[in-house]
Amino acid sequence: MRKAVFSMLLVVALSMAGCGYVSDGPFGWAMTNHRTPVAKGRAASGFKEGQACIYSFFGLVSIGDAGIEAAMRDGGIKDVFTVDSYSQNFFGTYTRQCTVAVGA
Repeated sequence: MRKAVFSMLLVVALSMAGCGYVSDGPFGWAMTNHRTPVAKGRAASGFKEGQACIYSFFGLVSIGDAGIEAAMRDGGIKDVFTVDSYSQNFFGTYTRQCTVAVGA
């Protein structure tokens, strides 16, 4: 009986492990929280920052726009200095992946 219950719990845990996850960079099943460099633009420096995000809930619904142009609009940026990716995940139930643009 115990073996059957353990097997069933293992199957449920493994099937839920991929419900909502961050696709880039290191992944922690319990929690992910990191910022990763993506690209360098042509601007010499940057003092403005804009962010655009995609949100996922339980791996069932995913909404948002995490494009570079959306991040530039958010920060009022015309020339990009750097682009980073920011990711968060909490037990696969809530996931957020953002594009962060820095520029002038």
